Amino acid sequence: MRAARSAAIFSVVNVSSLAVVHSHGDSVLALRIVFSICLVIILVAGAYIFRIRKRLFDRDPEVVADHWAARNLRLWQVILVWLLAVDLLLTMLWRL
Repeated sequence: MRAARSAAIFSVVNVSSLAVVHSHGDSVLALRIVFSICLVIILVAGAYIFRIRKRLFDRDPEVVADHWAARNLRLWQVILVWLLAVDLLLTMLWRL
């Protein structure tokens, strides 16, 4: 009795999981479009930051402790966040 009950529950769960997988297949195109748009936005933002990097990361005469190492650290923090965002979006596009 108990085995038949657990088998019935397993078959219901199995059918439910197949329904979820099928519904996921319907949304893959929409997810690819969203991740592609986000990737383009991140790439354009990276190009824009690269263009104005002198304004953002150059020496500021108003700041007393603004030396080369601090400016370089700020630059690399922005670069690493940008690289991780690009990596995440490319991974999401690759896995779908």
